[in-house]
Order: sequence, then structure tokens, then C-alpha cells
Amino acid sequence: MSIRRFAAHYVFPIEGPPLRNGVVELDGQGYVRAVWEARNPDALHSTEFHNGAIVPGFVNAHCHLELSHLRGTMPKGLGLTEFVRRVGSLRQAPPERVAQAIDQAIDELQRTGAVAVADICNTPDTIAAKRQAKGLRFCNLVEVFGIGPHEAQSAYAKAKSVQASFAAQLDGAQLVPHAPYSVSDALWVLLQPELQGQRVSLHLGESQAEYELLQHERGELFNRYSRSIASYSIPTGGSPEGVAAHWLPASCHPLLVHCTYAHPEALRALCARFGQATVVTCPESNLHLEGQLPPLPEWRRLGLHVAMGTDSLASATQLSMLHNINLALDTFAELPFVEVLRWATLGGAEALGLETQLGSIAVGKQPGLCLIEQFDFAFMRPTPQSTVRRLA
Repeated sequence: MSIRRFAAHYVFPIEGPPLRNGVVELDGQGYVRAVWEARNPDALHSTEFHNGAIVPGFVNAHCHLELSHLRGTMPKGLGLTEFVRRVGSLRQAPPERVAQAIDQAIDELQRTGAVAVADICNTPDTIAAKRQAKGLRFCNLVEVFGIGPHEAQSAYAKAKSVQASFAAQLDGAQLVPHAPYSVSDALWVLLQPELQGQRVSLHLGESQAEYELLQHERGELFNRYSRSIASYSIPTGGSPEGVAAHWLPASCHPLLVHCTYAHPEALRALCARFGQATVVTCPESNLHLEGQLPPLPEWRRLGLHVAMGTDSLASATQLSMLHNINLALDTFAELPFVEVLRWATLGGAEALGLETQLGSIAVGKQPGLCLIEQFDFAFMRPTPQSTVRRLA
């Protein structure tokens, strides 16, 4: 059996403190056999020593790979309403262009250290590329969107057709609702059997317009939908959190994505309804669209379970999890790197039910190893100049 030992100035196992002059021993299939701190410098001579910090492979808890061809098309500060409108008008493109962009996006995920991705799917467009991808796991989430009650059956049938395509060619996919404001009560009823006991993503609290629509029946989103859909009615719940509480089964494991404008206490109350709930932050996307991040230090203070994603290349310049970690740290100086790193690794693995395999450098796991170079050892955090690459 082929054994490799990797060492660096620091190893961040995640489920324990950083190890100075840490060593990780892997077998030929990438499973961790041992991890320890080399107290004697001579012990490092038989290792592959690297200048930097070794961390587990990243788990991207929210992405839209099929929108990768929209990279660079959306200016900053559009806001959610205008962004959604433009995506709808621009997402149709030649199939070869869409496929090429997806291939490039998956390559970028792998180069920047991702080992697993929760990917939102509205079409089968990503299937071929995912079948070819090696060393990257996908949690495929088929998104259901249907504002008018009259379109509930057709929206559900379309999503089931996409789900069947994933089942035939990959390991399957889970149906998930898009957002509290974009799923009618009639469609929520159809979705109930699909959501029981499952991991369910939901875009939540992404804009002020979402709250204006659901709480006050006014604002940009309300005007758009009420004018264009004769049968439009406000989803039951009274707020984004209220819709989620009303319709998400208590047995499901929700990934509540963005939550930029969600009040932290309301978010904590919502999460308490479920056996496991995760709030997912996508820093660059939030800054690109709305110019702000959710109150991450308050999430931490309240003990919310947090994961991190990149969102799509329509609302971000890159798919690097390290880049998003740095944005969170730069915005909130009080956040410790080890905590944000946990969100980007073990937090995501737990959200996707992969924590026994990924997310931390622990014996028996196959987490993948990444090296962060140009690491600031004085402050124990990466810098804007830091880069990341896969070691194993």
C-alpha cells in the first residue's frame, strides 16, 4: 500500500486546534491514517514538507454551475429583483457555450480545493460534465419555481423530469423549493412528499423586496408578480421565515441560503424547528448584488450551524472558497479564521450529510488536502495574496 506523509508549518484538522509542524499520513486511496504534531524537526525529513497551512478540502454548500456562462454579465449593485430578471432573459445560450462554461467552472472548483458541491439545477445541463468529474462529489438539488397557482402542476412535472434525468445518469437529485416568495401554496402542497426527511435548500431573506412582498404586499417583487400573473396570491406565512416554518416539514434538514436580511433571532427560532438546519453564506455574491453580508458574528454568537458557498458565476467573479473566506474575514475582523474555515469545510460536510467522510482531517476520513500558501503565521489567517491548491 502506498503511503504519503504531508507536512506544513501548520495543519488545521478542524476538529481540534491547529498543529504546528503538523503531519498528515494518507494511504493510497487518500484516507487519513494518522495526523500529529512533529515535535522533533528530524521527524519532518521523511515527509513532503510545504511552506504554508494544510487544510481539508472545501465543501461548497451552494452553487449554480449551469449559470457559469453568465460570468461577467451582471454589474454590481443590481439587487435581487433586477438580477433575477436578467438571469431569466440571459440564461438561454448555445448549448456548446453552456457546456464549455460548466466544464471550466468544475475545473476551477477542483483547482481551488473543493471536494464537494451542493449544486442547484434547473436543467440537466450539468449532467455530462459531472459524470466526467473526478474527485468532486455533487449534491444535486433540482429547484422548483412556480409563482402562480395555475402553473403548480406544470412546474412540478418539469422538475420531476429533470430529477429523472439525474436519476438515470448520476446518483439522483433532490427536489427543492426556490424561495419563500416564488413558490405558490399549491406548489408547496405538491412538494410535501418530496421534502420529508430530506436535505432541502431554500433561498431565504436575500433582499428587502422579499420582506416587503410577504409582510406588506408591496415593493418591487410584489409589483412585478401581481401585474404579470392574474392569479398571483401571497404565499402563506407572513414573512420569509414564516413561509419556511409553515411549509418545510419538521423532518427535513434545511440549508437556508443567504439570509442577508433575516433577523438573527427570527433565524434562530426557525432553525430550532428542525433536527438539523444550516444557514449558508455566500459572501462575494451577497456583496455583489446587495452590497452587504448577513451579520455573521451574530450568527456565531447565537450558535447557528453555518456553512459557506460561492453561489453562481453570474453573481461572483470566481468559485474559490478561500476567496469567500477572506471576504468574510475582511468584513468582520472579530471572526476567527479557524471558525470561518470550519464553515467552509466541516460545516458544509455536515449540512450535506458527508461529515463521516469529508470536512476534517481525521483518521478514517478521505477529506482531500489543500495547501494555503502565503499564509500569515503572525495573525494565523490567510492574506489577500494567499493562494490555495490541492495536495491530495
